[in-house]
Amino acid sequence: MRKNHYIYALTLICMFLGMIIGVQYNTVKKQNSLTENQRLTELTATLKKVQEENEALQAHLKEKEETIENYETGLNYGAAMESLQKEIEQLRIFAGVTEVQGAGILVTMNDSSTKNGGDSNAYLVHAEDILSVINELNVGGAEAISINGQRIVGESSVSCAGSIVMVNGERIAAPFEFKAIGDGDILQSALKFPGGVVDNLAPWGIEIIIHKEANVVIPPYTQTSLWKTSGLVQGGGEK
Repeated sequence: MRKNHYIYALTLICMFLGMIIGVQYNTVKKQNSLTENQRLTELTATLKKVQEENEALQAHLKEKEETIENYETGLNYGAAMESLQKEIEQLRIFAGVTEVQGAGILVTMNDSSTKNGGDSNAYLVHAEDILSVINELNVGGAEAISINGQRIVGESSVSCAGSIVMVNGERIAAPFEFKAIGDGDILQSALKFPGGVVDNLAPWGIEIIIHKEANVVIPPYTQTSLWKTSGLVQGGGEK
């Protein structure tokens, strides 16, 4: 009798263990199925992203190939040359080797007509006075400046040789005529502000007359042999 109870209990235990094993198997199988589905979804998304990137690269490559082909066949030659020509023209203007024109001012500076004794040289316009006018015009935003037909650029020289004024190595004499392109009101103010060049020269009787002009024409700088020999200066005569 006791033996039968033992067998019965052992059978129940085996059946219970079998149920547990079956449940665990089904759970693991279900989890594996979910993991596989999730992995498949991730791989599908990654593949789609790679395909989209590949399509974008293919489109970019095609665009570059068309650009190269256009240049090779000369379709963009005219546009490229036009753009290059504009850049060259801007560089020539910046270097001062081309004639420019626009609104600005005309400044006439002359030696004193009256002398009140003392050193007569004090009543004459000197290189320092000319440089003062040029500096004030630059501060006022002048886009281009000339004096007695000599274009003022970065390498320009203004000096005195006795009573003679030299600009760009050329001898010039009074009256000195400055031309400047820019905002006329600002350029005038730069010269006339209290304590400025006009005020400083007034006690010596140096005459400075300023007029706003609707159109000022400033010639090119022609002193650099490099520009002359390269042909970048057009219409400028040899000095």
